Parts: sequence; structure tokens; C-alpha cells
Amino acid sequence: MGSGKGRDELSRLLINDSLLPDIFLVRYAQELSKNSLLVYLWLNMTGDKNGFDEDTVKKYKIIPDEEISKALADLMAAGLILRKDKTYSFDDIKAREVEEFVQAQKARGNDPDLTGLQSDEKERTTLAESISKTFYQGELPYIFYRLIDKCLYEYKFEGMVCYKLFEEGYEQSIHRSNILMENKAREWYQKGYTDIKSLEKQLEISKRTSKLIKLTGSLMRKRLNGLDLDRVKNWAEDLGATEELVTLAFKENEFRSNLTLKNVGDTLTKWHDNGIKTAEDAARFSEEEHKENKRKATRRKANAGSAWATGEEAGIAVSKAETPAAPKASEDMNDDDGGSSIPDSVLDMFGD
Repeated sequence: MGSGKGRDELSRLLINDSLLPDIFLVRYAQELSKNSLLVYLWLNMTGDKNGFDEDTVKKYKIIPDEEISKALADLMAAGLILRKDKTYSFDDIKAREVEEFVQAQKARGNDPDLTGLQSDEKERTTLAESISKTFYQGELPYIFYRLIDKCLYEYKFEGMVCYKLFEEGYEQSIHRSNILMENKAREWYQKGYTDIKSLEKQLEISKRTSKLIKLTGSLMRKRLNGLDLDRVKNWAEDLGATEELVTLAFKENEFRSNLTLKNVGDTLTKWHDNGIKTAEDAARFSEEEHKENKRKATRRKANAGSAWATGEEAGIAVSKAETPAAPKASEDMNDDDGGSSIPDSVLDMFGD
């Protein structure tokens, strides 16, 4: 049997639990790199949270030595650790969060109740409960109560806009990342999507854009990026293009040996400028356009086939004063007695 000290050490390793605040999981963990997350968790597990340096991390051999400086820098940038000279320590993220909450409440003129997250606003409480039950199985992390308050009181979102924020986050699988959710809320605020009418219009455009990107990539047989993505977004946002219109616009340009998205965009722009909103209208418009082009081609061919062209047809402007009078047929071809109309002076040149 091993010594009592050995058994105690084994028991400590087997049953010891590392306690991490929920806010770390919700607000920070999902944004950290693998190396940064490993370093933070390992230091938390070993208790080296106050007063560690690079050598402390090196001795654990959990990441390559050359990656340690970057991992610690990432943790500092995230606000999880502090640095003094060459020594690091954990920041108290729970205390900092409480302080930020208190300051936010004071800015609204409220006396914050630090015993819980109760709110006097019935609408806010009902909204938060609905979001919690629908997207978080009834366990809404505290940090998202803060986000709800920010949306309602700082960004002035309508209640339904705030709910839509979490709905969109859930559909995009970012609802548990506080940073990504805050970024989306800030984006909506900056673009003016604070009322449900403007938001739903933009959400419809965004969904249509995603479908058009997928469709265009399939038709072009490549993954879109950069300028191509911007073109397709323009089709959805500025031209009101639908999947049917884009598909038809591609067919309209099939005759090209080197089809580009600019060709397709030009067709969509032409339809938009002529008030075309449906694939049926576009088909009729294109049919009439083809007929007109065929009529023009026929006229050009007829003109090109003429043996003679007038000055006007040839693009030459000739005034009537400059145009010589045509000789009479009787004077041109024959004398009165049926002889040649060639002058005698010319005939004399050839003798008898």
C-alpha cells in the first residue's frame, strides 16, 4: 500500500473540481483560441491564478513554448488576465461584471437591487422570461439579461426587435456567445433596425441574399467571394431580385462564351429599370425585345442588300442646288432619227 500522503494526493486529483463562473463560459470561452483556453483552464485548475509567468506555463507542457506569449497576450486582450512587469494574474471578471451592471443601472436613474435581477418593468420581465424559455431552456445566463436591458434602454429597440435578436442568434447558433450577440445588436442599432417593420424588411432581404448566393454559386459552379458576393448582395438589396429572376437572367446570357456576373447583373438592372418584378414579366419583356431586335436586323439586311443607296441612306447630305439635273431619256440614248447620241467630235477620233 502507498503512503497516506500518496493516497491524499490521489484523492485530491480525482475529486477536485475547478470552479469557473458562468460568465466565463458565456462571454469569453467561445471566443478564445484553443491554446489560450487551455492555458486559462490549466492555470485555474492548478490554482496558479495570481502571480504566474511564462515559465509557470512552460512547466506544464500543455502548448508549445513558442506559442505561450501569444496565448497570454490573447488572454490579456480578452480581459481575463492582468500583467504587472513580467508577472500575470487573473482578473475578477465577476466583480467587473457586477460593477458594469451597477453603473448601467445608475445611468438609467435606477437604484440597482444587487440581490437579484428583478425588474420593475413588466414588459422587460415578460420579454426576458419568454427569451429564456424559448432559447435557453429556462436558464438565461445573467449576461444576457444585461444585453436585453442594453437593447431596450440604450438602443431603444422595440420589444419584438429584441426578441428577434435572440431568435436570429439561435438560428445562427451564436445565441450563447455574448460577444457575437452584442455585435449583432450593435449592427442593427447602427443601421436603424430598431422597429419591427424595418427589421423584418431587412431580414427578408438578408434571407433572400443568402439564397441568391447559394443559387449563383451553383450556376457558376464555384464558391463566391469578394466582388462576386457584393454583386449578388446588390441584386437582392437594390434590384429586388428573386431566385426566379436570377435564374432567368442566367438563361438570357447563355449565348455568351464567357458568362460573367456582370452580364447577369446588367440584365437584372435592365429589368429593374423597366419595372420588371416577376419572372413572367421578365420573360414577356425579353420576348418583345428579341422580336424588336429581329425586326431591326431584318431592316439592316434589306438596306445592305440594295444595289444603290441614296445620299441620304449613305449618310451624305446633298442639297438640291448641288444635285445635277438628270438628262432626258430621249436625249441620252438616241437622236430623233434613231441614231447614236454620241457627239460627232468623239466619233471623228476613230476615223471613217
